[in-house]
Amino acid sequence: MKAAFISQYRAGLKMLAETIEKCPDDLWEGNNYGAAYWRIVYHALFYTAFYLSESVDTFIPWEKHLPDYNQLGTVNHENKPVVIATTYTKAGLLSYAQFISENLEEAVNRTNEGDESGFPWIPMDKFELHLYNIRHLQHHIGQLIERLHHNGISGINWVGRVK
Repeated sequence: MKAAFISQYRAGLKMLAETIEKCPDDLWEGNNYGAAYWRIVYHALFYTAFYLSESVDTFIPWEKHLPDYNQLGTVNHENKPVVIATTYTKAGLLSYAQFISENLEEAVNRTNEGDESGFPWIPMDKFELHLYNIRHLQHHIGQLIERLHHNGISGINWVGRVK
């Protein structure tokens, strides 16, 4: 079962990387939508890594993480304004995606699928958390692909699995 989770995470991350590579610069930074393209990419990567950690207390953010940059809205969880002062680059987020991909096997293999999620607001076991996490990643990949299509860019390949 763990090998299937690893494969599906990697497939999703590979698709996400392709959406990053195909995104034009004006769409990457543009605010014509609710959140800039790069913010959705970072949100998806941040939470993939977050929910791959053992718990909220053991999570170590990306070395380039900035406070609240993982949030998609205009306010954070404390209802304070989210201030975005810089943009993550394509190269930076591709590197982050690669880092997650390279480390997810260890993260998945150390989990006990019947254990609690480790995140009090997510009342499920680790098995279901993996499904939840993969669905979240794929949800945002679909959102990004739709934006690309809306801007005349197609050809994002479906990745069924990655060994």
